[in-house]
Amino acid sequence: MKKYIGVLFLILIIFALGACAPKNEVEDNSPQIEEPIENEANIQDEEDEVVDPTPERESKEVNLYFANGEYIETGDESLEKLVVEKRLVEFGDVPLEERVVRELMKGPENIENASTVIPSTVKLLGVEVADGTAYVNFAQEGMYGGSMQETFTINQIVASLLDLDSVDRVQFLIDGKKAETLMGHYSIEEPFESITE
Repeated sequence: MKKYIGVLFLILIIFALGACAPKNEVEDNSPQIEEPIENEANIQDEEDEVVDPTPERESKEVNLYFANGEYIETGDESLEKLVVEKRLVEFGDVPLEERVVRELMKGPENIENASTVIPSTVKLLGVEVADGTAYVNFAQEGMYGGSMQETFTINQIVASLLDLDSVDRVQFLIDGKKAETLMGHYSIEEPFESITE
């Protein structure tokens, strides 16, 4: 019995020593992914490239159409409904078409008895042009007013944008989508190629 215990003890010692021995390295046959070696010349070019954080600004004289105050006061149909103001506008941080609408929202600077009828509560989300169509995107929030306000808002924007060489028609959007009306009175489902009567 003592003999069996001695043999068992010897076997345990051999296993213990085997567990403590350093393991042989297993050959790794998995594919190796090589790190791309960057061309030092390309790295130098990227470091030398300077990006101007402020976009190049341009100026252009544009025609801005505003509501004729005399027409609004009298309703005299023989008067022009819109009067034009020439203004030098700067753009570059936003497209020229968007700058025109933002200038209309500010109101006239050099014309007496004229005003913008675009509600001060509206929020312009942006203006983009594609294939001659200017997409004027307003937020729904704050877009309210009477029928006269809606007509003049449409006409001021359409007349001013159609004067630009880049625009053939104007499509109004609400929150980025086509809508039935701006303020509940006139259809804006189709693009405008002229002002409304």
